[in-house]
Amino acid sequence: MAQTREIRRVALYCRVSTTKQDTPMQVEDLRRMAQARGWEVAAVVEEKASGRKLRPAREQLILDAKAGKYDAIVVWALSRWGRSTADLVNSIRDLYESGVAFISLKEGIDMSTSSGRLVANLLSCIAEFEADLIHERVVAGLRHAQRHGTRSGKAIGRPRTVDQRSIEIRSLAHQGKNAAEIARKVGLGYASVYRVLHPTPRDHK
Repeated sequence: MAQTREIRRVALYCRVSTTKQDTPMQVEDLRRMAQARGWEVAAVVEEKASGRKLRPAREQLILDAKAGKYDAIVVWALSRWGRSTADLVNSIRDLYESGVAFISLKEGIDMSTSSGRLVANLLSCIAEFEADLIHERVVAGLRHAQRHGTRSGKAIGRPRTVDQRSIEIRSLAHQGKNAAEIARKVGLGYASVYRVLHPTPRDHK
């Protein structure tokens, strides 16, 4: 695994949900930390989002960091960065393998240190366990629906392609893949994949 670069220039990432307007507090705390450690704050990226919606500002920040614009990405808390445990682990690992450190102020995680990398490895184990549990639940739910559909006399019939790939789509999502990456991997359109990951009441009819 690659080693992170010496930290000189950092980017601060702040996400505020629709219910918690605390971006100024996040920025202030992160700037104070950067100043104390002698880092130059090269960018402050603010993003308003909630739940597991796509975060374009975060994705662009990752690309810029991997391109060498920043030596580290600093966040106020892990919950402000990851959409899920798997997404959190995979994104941190991706940055680290590109030589970019990830630092979370609240949890005291610093991927430029050996203790920080140990915590990341533990999170990776938890993410794999979580993904296995979710996959098992999805498969069990599908089997249950098939059995009850047959017993009630309802013809389940041949599912559409997107329905056939829904288990794979959800499994990839819980591995940290975004909708665009999943669409390319399974060979479906972005809109179809997005509907599987973010169903509306109409989709359940």
